[in-house]
Amino acid sequence: MTRIAQAFAVILAAFAVVTAPAFAGPPSLDDYTQPNTFRGAAISPDGNKIAGVRHENGADVLIVLDWVTKKTKAIQFVKTDKEQWIDWAEFKGNDRIIFSTRAKIHVVPGAASAKRTRRSSDDGFTWVSRIYSTSTDGGALVSLYEPGGDVPRRVSANLIDIMPNDDETVLITAPTIQGTKLLKVNVATGKSVEVDRGDTNTGNFVLDSTGRAVLRQDVLAQGRGFAWKRRAPGSNDWKEIVRFMGAQGANSGPTFQGEGPAIGAGKVFVLARPEGKETSGLYVYNTATGAYDEEVLSVPGFDVSSPYRDTDRNVILAACYWGETWVCKPKDEIFAKNWPALLKAFPDSNVRLVGRSRDNGRWFINVSGPQDLGSFYLYDLKTHAVDYVGGSRPNLLPADMPNEQVVRYTSRDGTALWGYLWTPPNVAKDAKNLPMIVLPHGGPEGRDVYGSDPFAMWWAANGYAVFQPNFRGGGGFGRAFVEAGHRQWGQRMQDDVIDGAKALIASGQADANRMCMAGWSYGGYATMIGSVLNQDVFKCFFAGAGVSDQIEMLRWTREGGDDGDVIDGGGGGRQGVAYKYWSQAQGDESADYAMLKKYSANQRAAEIKKPLLLIHGDEDETVPTEQSVMLEASMRKAGNNNVRLILLKDEAHQWAPMTVGNRQIVLGESLKFFQENLGPGVGAN
Repeated sequence: MTRIAQAFAVILAAFAVVTAPAFAGPPSLDDYTQPNTFRGAAISPDGNKIAGVRHENGADVLIVLDWVTKKTKAIQFVKTDKEQWIDWAEFKGNDRIIFSTRAKIHVVPGAASAKRTRRSSDDGFTWVSRIYSTSTDGGALVSLYEPGGDVPRRVSANLIDIMPNDDETVLITAPTIQGTKLLKVNVATGKSVEVDRGDTNTGNFVLDSTGRAVLRQDVLAQGRGFAWKRRAPGSNDWKEIVRFMGAQGANSGPTFQGEGPAIGAGKVFVLARPEGKETSGLYVYNTATGAYDEEVLSVPGFDVSSPYRDTDRNVILAACYWGETWVCKPKDEIFAKNWPALLKAFPDSNVRLVGRSRDNGRWFINVSGPQDLGSFYLYDLKTHAVDYVGGSRPNLLPADMPNEQVVRYTSRDGTALWGYLWTPPNVAKDAKNLPMIVLPHGGPEGRDVYGSDPFAMWWAANGYAVFQPNFRGGGGFGRAFVEAGHRQWGQRMQDDVIDGAKALIASGQADANRMCMAGWSYGGYATMIGSVLNQDVFKCFFAGAGVSDQIEMLRWTREGGDDGDVIDGGGGGRQGVAYKYWSQAQGDESADYAMLKKYSANQRAAEIKKPLLLIHGDEDETVPTEQSVMLEASMRKAGNNNVRLILLKDEAHQWAPMTVGNRQIVLGESLKFFQENLGPGVGAN
């Protein structure tokens, strides 16, 4: 038995004992922060093989599991300590696999080449992806795209269509100085044929059922927005459908997004918010007429975000969205018959369809929730058997993980709101007088979703209740909900967070004398301004990668960020999409100067009296590191030394793909901070 097969057997053995009811104690920081053991998986067309990415011994390993023989083979690997990863895998027929790698590379300004490196904080970096093909036994490795000529090495290609009914070729886009090419690439040889071409600023194509590109997405000059264009069957003329300028280019729900072919030439599925609609839905769009021919699904109060498509028949199996949990509305008879049974088999979980065998006899599903960071199963539609395949964190036992529930409350202006309340694993869901951390989400046009937050899971597993409010300004609930947060940073948005915290105090669930506030990105901003405005509610504040000074943030965005790059810092000056968005969301530098100053923690640092922990990546190109640095300096200048700043070396803004070491710093130091200020968590060892 190979080492990979042995490791897979260990996963199966671990699954047999994860239902043990006894609480053994919080998970170890190492178990919690290591890369997922198994991810990026897919099922073969005949349903007999599973491909996926395992992580072991500092490497990502592409494996193939033969479900008939139960034998597992490692076929490719990438050393992750070189800052490169395997992202995903897909079958191309039963005997070949397409997979993608991603690498962090150093970019030399003005140079046409790039190299992989651990850069210092004054360098530039980007993520570069490559697409490969290999046989299921690991042989015949072929690169499907390599930049050449005048195209710099940092340019990535994108898989547009795996073409499931063609075992030999896939479609990818490849940027060139002549325009973005749509290439049909032979997966066995890597040879390509150009089948279409857009402009130099074309980023995406969407095909109809005839295989012809009928939608495309173009980036506007100088980062001022983007546009979608359509092309009728038989025509070579592209007509603009919609243009998103400034703030419109940063909408939370998709106002228009091509998804894939529907039945008929020129017909495609799109996620869109047509005129007069409040939320985004799934529609059939006619590229010949520019009309929405059919509404597949729209949901009052929630943006539809994901269709499950039958790529053989070009029909929708189900349309899904984040409600209070992950919700899928069947649009296919067989799906409707089988889906409820899976939901019943995995209560209090998010169940997602990852793939299907071509005969629809086997479904490959992923299940996640508060006690499971993600597990894969095979479902047999004939026998209705559900078999475990692998999990992302098999060492984390459900009994040691926290619980989660929806809580509802009313804001001070009478608006009905709700959020998620995490409770420690060894207490009842209705336990009272718990030490609590209030955790507003980032974005701010993001939202919290059920069973998926690394901070909330970790802190709750270590004995603290964690409250995640879905406050106004967040995305996923329709456009009016988003716009209710515009120019309300530190005001209505902050009130929604605080009103939820006070409702939990009033219900007896939270101990009013043991509450702290924490957040990352916009949540970091809310925590920073909370350290000024809400010291009567919270004992301490932890702010990660937050905005401390709105005026300086707007200036930085207007000037193009740290290097003038349109993508990273915004660019385009006052007409840039990033600057126009933030000016609308936060406020105008000139007209709203007094408001922006009033609701910026850096401008009021002398008022902060409670302990404040700041953590920020030293390579953050979304919120510059200086936002945390200046707040610490302002507090110390005011004579307040009750602040600590931790800079994460070689780290950008997002939690993923943060290094394991930096994740351990963030979670370990924040937990220690709460223990110092709130006392030990409930039942913590």
